[in-house]
Amino acid sequence: MQISSEAQNVLEAIKKFQPVRPNLLVENLGISEKTIYKHLARLLSENLVTKIDSNGKSFYLINQKSRDINIDPLNLADLLIEQNYIYVSPSGEMIRGLMGLHEWCIKNNTSFEKQKSLYATRLKDLGKLKRDGLISAKKRILSGTEKVFLNDVFFSDFYTFDHFGKTKLGQLIYVAKTSQNIDLIREISANIKPSILKLIEEYNIQQVCFIPPTIDRKIQIMDELKKSLNLDLTEIKIEKVTSKTKVAQKTLRKLEDRIANARTTMAVDPNQKITGNVLMIDDATGSGATLNETAKKILNITNAKIKIIGYTVVGSFKGFDVISEI
Repeated sequence: MQISSEAQNVLEAIKKFQPVRPNLLVENLGISEKTIYKHLARLLSENLVTKIDSNGKSFYLINQKSRDINIDPLNLADLLIEQNYIYVSPSGEMIRGLMGLHEWCIKNNTSFEKQKSLYATRLKDLGKLKRDGLISAKKRILSGTEKVFLNDVFFSDFYTFDHFGKTKLGQLIYVAKTSQNIDLIREISANIKPSILKLIEEYNIQQVCFIPPTIDRKIQIMDELKKSLNLDLTEIKIEKVTSKTKVAQKTLRKLEDRIANARTTMAVDPNQKITGNVLMIDDATGSGATLNETAKKILNITNAKIKIIGYTVVGSFKGFDVISEI
């Protein structure tokens, strides 16, 4: 790979001022706009720089990604990681697959080959806990100490595991929620919909409810999931009652506080007709308190013998620890 001395000057300027806009490079280097864009195109093609669009403006940075990460299509570990790993850099860049794991290894100063083998092995081990893509967690809900009103509770993946941090769905949920990214929410929906449809068929689900959020956001992930999943089921309306000081479930550390929070903030209209089995959907569960207390409220307004199934996209790996980030 060879670039001209002028392109090298552009590269050095990007390294010095990054993130930097092209018009500022024009002013700093005294080169025409047309020439700057020619060099930027070459630097992009050589993967020496990366372009980020922010609020309608383009910025250029030095590309920190590793190069020459080869994927062996016959290597099961490579394929598993390529399909199931996402790394989010400190600057917010989402890097998928082997490239992402390699970046994570560099950041943590650890062996790529060793971690690749370990990650694939652990991923296969965790896969044994799943049936039809779902992990059943009823035996561990509420730490096994409280009465459970759910017939079962499932999630599609753990939020984090071992020292690797967030799983693929864990990263998608976290980034989609914090960045208000509708495309990522749609990706989550496409990932989880087959498993949700299996639950609906297996448990003869006739009604659905979506757990409302506590924190106000312009784009609510549960609203977008509801639209994207487009389930042909009667919806049970639930309202989140909050005081001026809003306390999100996930900020509470003690199980009893979480139960008390769910008991006093989840409002279910008692005049609704509950006539069939119910599927409750949330984005993440830690203790399971919200799902369980809401299930209790639904059972209080019906005399019908129904089943209530809980589902969340991600759940805690260690016996329903607190998930506080989202």
